[in-house]
Amino acid sequence: MRPRLFTALAAGLLLVFTVTGRSPADEAAPYPEFVAEYDASVNGIGIGTVKVTLKHKSDGSYLYRQESESSGLVSLFAAADSVETSHWQLRDGHIAPLEYQSTRKGGDDDDNEHLLYNWVTHKVKNVGAGPHWEIDLPEDTLDRLVMQLAILFDLRDGATQLDYRIPRQGKLKEYRFALVGEEDIELTSGVYRTLKVARTNDDNDKNLVWSAPELDYFPVRFLKHKKSGLKITLALSKLDFAPFGEASSALEVAP
Repeated sequence: MRPRLFTALAAGLLLVFTVTGRSPADEAAPYPEFVAEYDASVNGIGIGTVKVTLKHKSDGSYLYRQESESSGLVSLFAAADSVETSHWQLRDGHIAPLEYQSTRKGGDDDDNEHLLYNWVTHKVKNVGAGPHWEIDLPEDTLDRLVMQLAILFDLRDGATQLDYRIPRQGKLKEYRFALVGEEDIELTSGVYRTLKVARTNDDNDKNLVWSAPELDYFPVRFLKHKKSGLKITLALSKLDFAPFGEASSALEVAP
């Protein structure tokens, strides 16, 4: 079992302060910088951790990064550690990817994809592993990693139906989600009322995300329930909303 699970679910924190509601994404600061960690498990058995970070760059763009690290028996039998990055900017208040890259030693072509987005020619191309391709790039097209942030932003803006287009293997693939209810999630720092979001166009697996408005709509749990009965969970263990400045005073929020 490999821990490249966070991306598959979106498509489960050290807390520095209680975050108040934020206005919709704007050109100046769509979201604060953060470092977050999730514990990954399969049917209740821990298999590793996933660390995600968001950094603001000096040119006004943003770097979203995810690192997956296996542990236990998984680390003994598979080279499962992976890194994904999404370099993106805001265009008219919307996320516009510039470059996406995934790296996993021993992984397949999908695990070692490298996409370049050109918003002048409206083309996106793969220059990574496997067959190279180039396809048209419609407005609001995302990559599979930054889609996680898009879900967060759209929930914060009050959306209940969430639709995204992602380039995959030379084609545009649609991911549809819907707000299906609310649920209390207990962390060591308290009980948080969350918005429960489900993917609606996957006939094979059940994909759920729990987002906490009190934590600026940050996702606190992910679940992928496969038809085979396998349950893959990511549970938020640490979050720091000011990791690169002096204001950080993080607290554990492990479930």
